[in-house]
This record gives sequence, C-alpha cells and structure tokens, in this order.
Amino acid sequence: MLAGSTLANEPATSSRGGETLRRARYLVLTTQQGTPSPVAAVDFVCGPTEGVRGGRQYWWQLELRGQAEQSATPLCVLRALTTANPLASREARLGFARYIVRFPEVGETIEYRDRHSGRALRPAWQDFERHFVPHPVASSRRREGFPETCDFLGHVLTLVHVGNAEVWEPWTEAQVLVLDRELLVGTGRNFKDQEGRRLPQQPQPQNYTYIPFTESDYAVMFDAGINLFTVSPAQEALVRTRPVFYLRGAGGQPPLRYPADLYRANYLGPVMFMDEPSILMVGDKLVHDTLRHFSDAAALIEQRTRATYLSDGSYGAFHLEKSLRNQGANLGTMRLMQPDVPSWETMFETTFYQMRGGGSGLVHEGRYQLPEFDRAIARFTGHERKHTARELLLYHYAFLRGGTRPFGKHWGTAIYGQCDTNIAALAVTLAYDQGARYVWFWTSDHDHHVPWPEQLTLARTLKEHAQSHPRPSIFGPAPKRDTAIVIPDGYFLSLENLWWVRAMDKEGTNAASRAYQRLMRRGIEAVHRCLDRGEDFDVTVDDGHPIRGYRRILRVDDRE
Repeated sequence: MLAGSTLANEPATSSRGGETLRRARYLVLTTQQGTPSPVAAVDFVCGPTEGVRGGRQYWWQLELRGQAEQSATPLCVLRALTTANPLASREARLGFARYIVRFPEVGETIEYRDRHSGRALRPAWQDFERHFVPHPVASSRRREGFPETCDFLGHVLTLVHVGNAEVWEPWTEAQVLVLDRELLVGTGRNFKDQEGRRLPQQPQPQNYTYIPFTESDYAVMFDAGINLFTVSPAQEALVRTRPVFYLRGAGGQPPLRYPADLYRANYLGPVMFMDEPSILMVGDKLVHDTLRHFSDAAALIEQRTRATYLSDGSYGAFHLEKSLRNQGANLGTMRLMQPDVPSWETMFETTFYQMRGGGSGLVHEGRYQLPEFDRAIARFTGHERKHTARELLLYHYAFLRGGTRPFGKHWGTAIYGQCDTNIAALAVTLAYDQGARYVWFWTSDHDHHVPWPEQLTLARTLKEHAQSHPRPSIFGPAPKRDTAIVIPDGYFLSLENLWWVRAMDKEGTNAASRAYQRLMRRGIEAVHRCLDRGEDFDVTVDDGHPIRGYRRILRVDDRE
C-alpha cells in the first residue's frame, strides 16, 4: 500500500472497512536524562482514504502504550480523518474532519464534534498537532514509507517494525459528543447552595451552606443549558462523557491520566480564569502609593496580565504543565499550554490593555444596577439621565467588545448576587446577541453569590433565546459595526473613583484631573449619541494600528 518516498503517495482506497493496512511500531526515546517517558511505545496505523468535498482525506490510528510489549493494553487509541497524513512530511498541516478516541482503561470510545461546523473538535492545547501527533524530524530517512525518527510528546520515536495491521473496521460503538465551544455557560465552583433561595444580607452578611453537585444535579444543569463545569476528581466521571466541557486539576483520586486524558476534546485543563489583574493591581500597596499617571496604569495592567497568563501559577496558562511535572510526569521538551484562560475582572474598562498583554479574553463581573450607573454617569456629564437596562448593558459591552476585537479575543459577562434580578435575564441574552462567548455565574461569598435556582433560570432563559436567535460563528470574521469610539492610548474611561492615579488631586481641580474629566465627558457624550441614534458601537483605544470594521471612527480626547 505504501508507494513512493512519502505516505502522501498512497493509492486511494475506500473507507468502508475490511481492508488490510500497514502498521508502524515505534519505541520512545526519553529526552530527560534517567527518566522514562510515560509512553513506552507508539503504533501508527495508516487507514483507508475517503473522499470528502471533492478531495481525499486520510484515516489513521495512533496507539499509545505505557509498556513496550505489543500485548500491553493501550493507554488510549486515537483514530482520526485528516486532510493530510501526519507522517507524510514534517510540514503536514492537519485539518481534522473526524476525531475519535478510545480509552480502554475506563471502557469509553468517544467521537468529538463541533456543534456549529459538524466537523471534528480536537483538544484546545496550544500546538496540539505538533505535540500530540507524531511528525518526522527533519533529518529522518524512511523505511517502507514510514519515517525512522519522529517527534512526539516532547520525546523522540524510533521505528522498530513495519508490517501489516489488522483489518480496519469502523468503531460503531463510539459515543458522539456534539459540543458548543462558542457559548460557555457555567460557574467556577463544583457545589451549590443548600438553601435554594436568597439569604438577607442586612444588617449582617450571611453566607450560604454549600453542598457538592450530585449526579442528579448535573442532569438538571445539562438540561438547563449549562455546559462548563469545574469538577473534583470524584465528579469527573459524571460529566466527561456528556456534551459539556470540564475543568479539573491533575491530582486527587483518581488522578488525571497523562497523556490519555489530554486527548479528551472536552477537557479544558485545570484553570477556568485569571483573577482580575486590574483590581489586584489597585489593591497592591507596592503600587497604589507610587503609581502616578494613567499611562503607568495601562502599562502595568498590560505587563501584569502577561506575567500572570504566561506563568505556571494557579491562574497561569502553564499551570497544568507544572502540576504534571510535580507529579513526576516526563513531558520532555514539550511546553504544555492551556491557551483559553480569560480574565475574570471588575474593571471592564481595562479590557484593551489586558488583551494587549496577551490575555485570552475577559469576563466582566456583572453587578449591574441602574441607580448606581445613572449617578456615576451624572458625575461627569453634569446632568441626570435615566438610562434603560439595555443602555446600561450596551455601555459595558462596548468596552468588552472594543477591547477584545482588535486582538481576535473573546469576552463575556458573569452575573453576581449584587446584580439587579430584573436586569440579569437581559444581561445574559443581550451578551449573547452582542457576541459574548462566556456567560458565567458567581457561586459563594455572601452577597456575591447567585443562588442555584436563579442560575438555572438564567441558563434556561439563555438556552431558549439562543435556540430561537441563531448567530454567526464568533470564530468567523468580525461583523461590521456602526461606530468605534476611540480614546488615546494610555487612557481608560472609568466610572470609578481613581484615587490611586496620583497625578490627579482629590479635589479634581488640577490639570490632570480636568483633562480626565474632559475625556470622560466627551466619551460619555459620544456613547449617548450612539445610543440615541440606535447605533451599534464599541469603545476602543488608538494604539496606532488601523481600526477596521466600523462605518465611522469617532475620536475623543482630553484637549482644552
């Protein structure tokens, strides 16, 4: 079956099964001195080809074993249909049409599909194809069409045998999970309140009694449309074979099975979010007594976001890598990155700078209250305006959209206990309409907590709204909008008391204070004009790059 110098020259065959195919067996050479790889042997089976949309695609199978013996039960078996054979060349780019994984230890065979495209959904690890699928090294020669040496999981594969494989048969028992990665609805906890109602928070704050989610609770949440779960190791089995995404740490009982569980396309990693870089900066005594200028704050928010996101700490994209290494897993030269770790942040007006710092997205802590919003606006405009709930939300979402769009990132809102319950339903449905990827709920901490029945009601409301209002893919080209309100680089428009920007005086009368007040007034006036005209608008920052995708650019500044 293997002709020519590369696997790309295979003759076309049917995908109906019943064919004898070729198997290459590799042993793993560890790249870490004195430490064995968690995978001892890798078998690669070249499957049949299949005609898809007028082109030819390739079935292949990857078997990972913890022991070198062929008789050892695989840790997992990946079967995929892709636009290229990964062993054909080092530069082969794989477009996955099908992605199916068998986990023999737990008796699961699962096919993962994207709800919107209908095509394969593969795991979201950074450089998944490069790390989790073997590729020939540049210097490798070939034997019977197979590369003699490959890179894989941070280690090196050496070819030891080429022969006939067993007959290729379809995996008819595979369970199909259709997953929606474009709307992630959930909470950051694996428990609910026992009370099932709001507790009075006056005259003294009261905390709730929290109890872990049970199997029946998960069934209720699945039905409500919640599809993102933080779970304990004991709860994992209740969600991993359902069409939902989940997060868990590497430790506990049972521990994460490396590398097998990282082939699950619905396992996102251990980190749900990065804890608000801007608020933590404001609360840092090493900063807020010294920081003077708006540009100081913008630069520091950017760099703190980058430092946290690229770290291996509890909020970092490399946290899973550190956890696995601490448990003795040999990752070799592989850098294991969980790229989707959005910031969960109160200061929505700093979205642009967090994204410029490399953040993957931002979820706003939604404590939406109209009287408070009206008073904050009036402090800068000098006159009262009774905003609608929709206007309040559009104001906030304009900063989230305008801050993420230039970087191709995503945003969302999180409903908190302090959010007006009359606004919460509109907040989640309007966020969806405006292009949000994340709709979350805060669980725990006194008045911050949203009782579980309210979370379910909001999730059901969003589910019904999304079903009756389909939207274009948020991973496609960004839609053209009416207006971009653009402020100078280094500034942000905040409705809060910026006491920590020391260039401004407490009385608000010095030059820096007056300049900021002019900028805020002009920015709010621009927002009001857009609202009154019914325009679709964002608020963004002029960093010198072209601002595209808007019919009108409206710049505001602080000049006299």
